[in-house]
Amino acid sequence: MSDTPSRYIYTMQHSREISDLLQSLFVAELIAPSRCIWLVSPWISDIPVIDNQSNQFTSLEPSWARKQVYISDVIARLVEMGTTVRIGTRDNDHNELFIERVTSKISEHNKFSIKTSPLLHNKGLLADDFYLNGSMNFTYNGISISEEYVQLVTNAKEIAENRVTFAARWGDEAP
Repeated sequence: MSDTPSRYIYTMQHSREISDLLQSLFVAELIAPSRCIWLVSPWISDIPVIDNQSNQFTSLEPSWARKQVYISDVIARLVEMGTTVRIGTRDNDHNELFIERVTSKISEHNKFSIKTSPLLHNKGLLADDFYLNGSMNFTYNGISISEEYVQLVTNAKEIAENRVTFAARWGDEAP
């Protein structure tokens, strides 16, 4: 038996499990921000990641009252709170709108960067206390439509090993 705490999720069309997991992870980050977050995905869209239509998360950011909160909003807020955010993606037309939206919301660019790779296929979201990886792109289809597999890793040793790899490839956590 492994001592590596992980959660495996296999989704089918219109499953909310990944959406709910992403909401939990991003709310936890807004409560206790990581030093650095790496978001790596060949295709990224400005997807809703927190459903605040009932105002249950308004204390995290009052301007988010009664609305869907998008990943660009969360990233901008985390950078504002002092988290360094590094994004790895492909340079393609699909990602342009997301890149425009997120960069327009961030004023402290030394804590934020986007790097591209034409061959990128890896996908993951890495923070201080978790590593989410698998087949899912951070797009509407990835979280809502496609059959996907993700693994949520909470083992400190695995997180640290991946932190070294992500920092070397996508940028260090130091601004």
